[in-house]
Amino acid sequence: MGPAGRLSVAAALLSCLCLHGLLGNSGQAFAQGPPVLHRIDHAEEDDDSGGLMPELSPTGSPQPFVPFLAPAPLAPFYNNSTPKLSGKCSLNFTAINGLMTTTAVDCFASFAPFLANVICCPQLQATLTILIGQSSKQTGSLALDPTLANYCLSDVQQLLMSQGASDDLRSICSVHLSNATEGSCPVSTVDAFESVVDSSKLLEACRKVDPVNECCSQTCQSAISDAARKISSKDAALTSDTASPKVDSCRNVVLRWLSSRLEPSSATKMLRQISNCNVNGGLPTKLPRHK
Repeated sequence: MGPAGRLSVAAALLSCLCLHGLLGNSGQAFAQGPPVLHRIDHAEEDDDSGGLMPELSPTGSPQPFVPFLAPAPLAPFYNNSTPKLSGKCSLNFTAINGLMTTTAVDCFASFAPFLANVICCPQLQATLTILIGQSSKQTGSLALDPTLANYCLSDVQQLLMSQGASDDLRSICSVHLSNATEGSCPVSTVDAFESVVDSSKLLEACRKVDPVNECCSQTCQSAISDAARKISSKDAALTSDTASPKVDSCRNVVLRWLSSRLEPSSATKMLRQISNCNVNGGLPTKLPRHK
């Protein structure tokens, strides 16, 4: 028998096997057919949403199409772990739990080094500012002492790491003790701040920052700079140098005071908008003309 003949015989045998299996399944279907049809009919009558829909557990996590190669599509992309806290930081992390989660996502370990100056670090700095600002409602202080600041910065790192953030945020974002202390600013308490600064005018300028016009009008930024210069010169002559280390430290104090007077969500928007203006400040204001 030639190759063509053998191929024909094999095809015939395969067809017979398929037909046999099909008939066998059909017989079982006819034998058990009425109950199945009856069950489907009842499902259509009792369920207005469609009886032919598969029954899925509302709490079940969808399984990956290729097992062992990928997590379920709706599973979190980070693993929660228990943070190792110092137990000596007095900041109320629970009060801004949602903000901490947002910061952990923005500083996710794989992306933090690449999005540092644009997303991660501004969000981290805003979180630290709001934490200290909210704490001042109870303590009356707009800065932490160096020892406490060291514990609190470590605890912030641990809490963010436990939600998937990078373990090197202090290095990536150049976070120092001055980010939580008064630095070289002579004012560090709420009472001293409000005795020097027109707090109502400052709050009015920064309560609602215009996301479109702030970078040009600098309404809030100018008010912050004026307040920083005033408190930096509390025991000396008023300075016009807005880039001095003392004014820069006082600017942090001003931002913490504002964060204590705004809700955390509003404070975050204000701080991020100001940060965006600083990032965009290096970009050209006019697009080049192409001929």
